Amino acid sequence: MNQYQIFYDLHHQAQPLLLANAWNVKSAQIIEKAGFNAIATSSGAIANSLGYNDGEQIPFEELLYIVKRIKASTNIPLTVDLERGYTNDLDVLNSHIQQIIDIGATGINIEDNQGEDIFLEKLKSITKYLTHTNQKLFINVRTDVFVQKLDNPIETVINRAKLYKDAGADGLFVIGLKDLETTEKIAHSVQLPLKVVGISSLSSVEELTRIGVKRISMAGILYSAGYEKINSLVKIIKEENSLSTLY
Repeated sequence: MNQYQIFYDLHHQAQPLLLANAWNVKSAQIIEKAGFNAIATSSGAIANSLGYNDGEQIPFEELLYIVKRIKASTNIPLTVDLERGYTNDLDVLNSHIQQIIDIGATGINIEDNQGEDIFLEKLKSITKYLTHTNQKLFINVRTDVFVQKLDNPIETVINRAKLYKDAGADGLFVIGLKDLETTEKIAHSVQLPLKVVGISSLSSVEELTRIGVKRISMAGILYSAGYEKINSLVKIIKEENSLSTLY
């Protein structure tokens, strides 16, 4: 079974796919060694680690270098956070998709914060390209309905989920969900595997399993938690004028 099929199947099992998000080779290797079934990248964490702000401020070539090194140094499926695709040119977008496939990634996240119409153009271009070239890539679409505070968010998400599924999406990521009731309603109303970020109010894998969530990620939270620990350590070393806290 190839890695694409393994990754696809992980979205269609009783237990949700739990993903830790990497930002470099070392973090990815730690995730793999811990026993996770796949690795996701966090675009925000990668960008921040290289001194860029989130939101496609990092050049695609630099992002690609990092994810290429991650894939070359690990053995489990990798899905890449591609933000908006790092272009509005559909030919360039398809080139980016091919480069992601060429490094061995099995999936992408791509988001609709430019609006439904522009996003559908991009999504249809990607799926047409994959069909034309006879290639597979798990497309997890992120909808920003809640974070953009659009009207009737639940209904809008459900409507977009149908449009995106019809256009070839494989999974749905709803960012901005904060409670189990809303999450459950969406999970039971869409035909795509639902992904959420495991924020504090959605941190119980058992509860998320019960309500039908199929994929849980940590986004940039793991990255932030790790560097908070480093920040605390170096402050103590400086204040105490001692390295003893390292041992």
